Amino acid sequence: MTTYDDIEQQAAQWFAAQRRGPMSLDERQAFDVWRRDPLHQAALNRMHETWGELSAITEAGPSLRRRTTGRRQAIAAMLVLGLTVGVGAGAWWGLHRPTASTGVGEQRSQELPDGSIVAMNVLTRTRYDISQHQRVVNLDEGEATFVVHRDPDRPFLVRTAGFEVRAVGTAFNVRSRDRSLDVAVKEGVVEVRRLSGGGKPVFLRAGQRLMIKDTSAAARTPLKVSSISAGAVDEWRQRVLTWEDAPVADVIREVNRFYERPIVADAAVAQRHVTLRLVVDDRADTIKRLAALLDAKVQFGSREDRLVPAS
Repeated sequence: MTTYDDIEQQAAQWFAAQRRGPMSLDERQAFDVWRRDPLHQAALNRMHETWGELSAITEAGPSLRRRTTGRRQAIAAMLVLGLTVGVGAGAWWGLHRPTASTGVGEQRSQELPDGSIVAMNVLTRTRYDISQHQRVVNLDEGEATFVVHRDPDRPFLVRTAGFEVRAVGTAFNVRSRDRSLDVAVKEGVVEVRRLSGGGKPVFLRAGQRLMIKDTSAAARTPLKVSSISAGAVDEWRQRVLTWEDAPVADVIREVNRFYERPIVADAAVAQRHVTLRLVVDDRADTIKRLAALLDAKVQFGSREDRLVPAS
């Protein structure tokens, strides 16, 4: 029989796995199965809250250590698993306008003070202004999924690339890279509007997306809504990437955000347009699959690996 303490311990272990860096494919699949149980997901949410408490404990000392037995066990479990609280974590919870970012290949989730969850993809930079009066996230660069805690009195706003995405309580994904913008909704409804220049807002419901290839020219072009499956909205969290009629150069650029050692493509390969779905887990396996999908071969170099035509 699984006890409350067992679930708390499991949640602490999964939280630590998220914090230490990208999971393997097997780990991610096991994690998704585990968190389908509402009790498990609730325990994981408590880990995010406890992380904030750990930061406070580091700064304030023994007076904040008087917690329930379950909380003390959760904190101890994370410490045993090697989690440490540094200046960055303490600052994130303490500053009025905190920031967060991820590096090459790094994905992580965090809970905001209002209870909303932000899952950040690789090479993402965000700035937060969460207070009793407003909830604003500035997505400077990158991609993130937002699971918004419902609060009708404080709409949740994501601002990026000259646009604002407005939600009350929903789950949606925003990608802002290379002057393009992609907003997709998994649950609920969001409103997307330009921050300047006027124009009617666009409402997106679950299973809909708005894609803008060039945000600098968006004011001159109508905003078009398309369909997307719920599972595809944030499948990057499983390190699954999908392209439709995209130049291989764009594919390579995206894949390189996941690995320190770059992959380059010969001009004859880079100019092709492809539609493909790729799992970016182990780098060696990724480049092997990519070469097969592109009918290319790999030339291994001292600093980078090059994809060239197979014949």
